[in-house]
Amino acid sequence: MIWNGTHRYESEEVKVLEALKPHPNLKSLTISGFKGFCLPDWINHSTLRNVVSILINGCENCSCLPPFGELPCLESLELQDGSVEVEYAEVSGFPTRRRFPSLRKLFIGEFHNLKGLLKKEGEEQFPVLKQMKIEKCPVFVIPTLSSVKKLELVCEEDATGFRSISNLRALTSLNIRDNKEATSLPEEMFKSLANLKYLEISFFKNLTELPTSLASLNALQSLTIDHCDALESIPEEGVKGLTSLTKLSVEYCKMLKCLPEGLQHLTALTTLTITRCPRVEKRCEKGIGQDWHKIAHIPKCYL
Repeated sequence: MIWNGTHRYESEEVKVLEALKPHPNLKSLTISGFKGFCLPDWINHSTLRNVVSILINGCENCSCLPPFGELPCLESLELQDGSVEVEYAEVSGFPTRRRFPSLRKLFIGEFHNLKGLLKKEGEEQFPVLKQMKIEKCPVFVIPTLSSVKKLELVCEEDATGFRSISNLRALTSLNIRDNKEATSLPEEMFKSLANLKYLEISFFKNLTELPTSLASLNALQSLTIDHCDALESIPEEGVKGLTSLTKLSVEYCKMLKCLPEGLQHLTALTTLTITRCPRVEKRCEKGIGQDWHKIAHIPKCYL
């Protein structure tokens, strides 16, 4: 159900939503623009037991969320543009029950006071969760989750969440982007990501350096650094451990001075793309550039 317009009475909206009687075999639920203070009581385990996907968007006045964790078939949950009062994504239910037993995809966006998913962590939370996207949740801390493979983290501020990425030890794909404040990334964020294969760092306006803990990413196959305007160098120590790297892409990093010396020792590297990095492009001119010896062994170079 979607509400449009701004001149509405909150009490009328509540009555309309409470009066709805969902079909017993309902598979998908969308509530957008609802101005009430609480979502309806019928969002519960018995009424929505067959629901597979839920989207809650623009419900700015809701001060709490229903116990989505009790829905047995829920595979996809999207919560966007929510109340500033919400601090945890799960707020009630039976403490001994396994939460979110079927959830595979989770997207949370623009919950500015959201601290986490659950007040108490436990082994029975999110047992099959594979994909997460967290967008503009500046105080959000990622919990320890053993099944998550893919994470996209969008944060405009110097968010707490960077450090907690290390809690996702099974992660194979990581995309962090759109940050205006961070000048560096915490060393610990990469140290536990032994399974990471794909890493993208993009649109970090003030990022001047990358952590040397890149060296921990022995399984990394693809590294993309894109639109990092202030980045001056890629750490030598960080490059040494990238023994599985096959693809490196560095684009729109206008302050990057040169490529690391260790690049020439990455024998698995088959594709290098350098775009709109004027200093590096000049240094990589075939046969004559100062950095040419570092990349001469790479079969596919796009400059």
